[in-house]
Amino acid sequence: MLAHDDWLGFAKDASARLMIWQTDEADAHLVKLYFQTQEEMSSAVIGLRSDFVDGVHYPRALTAELTGFYDSRREASIAKGMRADWQAPPDAGTDPTLHFLMVVNSLMRHHPDIFPAMVLVLTPAQVSDHAAMERWLDILLSLSAASPQFTERLRFVMPRIGDGPPSAALGQRHPDAVRTVRGQYAMSGVPRELLAASGERGPAGEFRRLFVQLGETISRDDVEGMEELRARALQIAGREGWFDQCVVVHLVAAAGWLKRRDYGRALAGYREASEDGRRAVGAGHDAGHKLVANGLFGEASVHLMRKDFAMAACCYEQAAASATAAKDAILTVEAWRLSAVCWEKAGGRELALEAGFNALDAGLMIDASLRVNSNLRLVVEWMVKQIGGFDRRRSELSDKVNALLGER
Repeated sequence: MLAHDDWLGFAKDASARLMIWQTDEADAHLVKLYFQTQEEMSSAVIGLRSDFVDGVHYPRALTAELTGFYDSRREASIAKGMRADWQAPPDAGTDPTLHFLMVVNSLMRHHPDIFPAMVLVLTPAQVSDHAAMERWLDILLSLSAASPQFTERLRFVMPRIGDGPPSAALGQRHPDAVRTVRGQYAMSGVPRELLAASGERGPAGEFRRLFVQLGETISRDDVEGMEELRARALQIAGREGWFDQCVVVHLVAAAGWLKRRDYGRALAGYREASEDGRRAVGAGHDAGHKLVANGLFGEASVHLMRKDFAMAACCYEQAAASATAAKDAILTVEAWRLSAVCWEKAGGRELALEAGFNALDAGLMIDASLRVNSNLRLVVEWMVKQIGGFDRRRSELSDKVNALLGER
């Protein structure tokens, strides 16, 4: 069964709430690409990438990520004449998972035209405890069953990579709600079939076909094919003035080089991504500054793999400036946080502390009701470890934390 057929089978099952989409490593790239396309085509498909720490912090992180997703698009939506006045309901001390479901439901009810239904794709970059993750999914499904008013139009998808079978216990406890799909897709065929079905023609259709083929060559480790397709896709995007799409091509190709540990070419690709991001800014593209930040985050990842922490820290500092220009508070805090961590690893304690304080200052841009569940928590925890009770800057840290989070 093809990927799109698997998806439609889940979508048509009225009782299903969670799809565990299991693939091998090769087909995982296809599933990722599939959902990237779905996110581009529909506001109702949203990817949430927060790390899983435990069953208490994870739903809070998801809540912060979802509200950040909305806030990052608020200004552009207003500029287009769209209503963008939703505010997340405050946390009244309820169970964090239930509060997360309430927030999602509130967003859907506020914008029924944009979110007639919603699919949340859970792809945590890191999972600290897989058993705890399964327990949290059990809680999520139990609350969904007990509170259908919150979840009747809400679905969850969790892609999984690996050959081993997923635990059957979750499906046994929630037989109607859980669907496990073991996808085997022959990667070269499925994306082309989806593109053919779209009927897209002209430069946009040709670019999309080349972009999908580029992803396939990376999964096959086809270096010559990757370079050829990258050049052809960039030629079209450059001719059409699609600087944002140029950035995407550079990012995908650079990730392919990084996968091969060809750090030189990966670095060049990420720098080209940042440069085309700046061209997008010059052309007035709404996401231009964030595209620059994405290129800089990629460049920093190369320096990290080379253990060049000082260079990585500098990239994150530049990314923080771009994120600030994009008015993305959470991304700005994250860039300064990572810069601080890198400076500390490079032995630059004062530079690390300065970056940490900058992260705290950037946190003032985050809505006060969202700060306690945002990435500011990680900044505060790191800073407290760096600045002891007798450090000369301890009072400065306390003042900033109190200003952000209130007396604690």
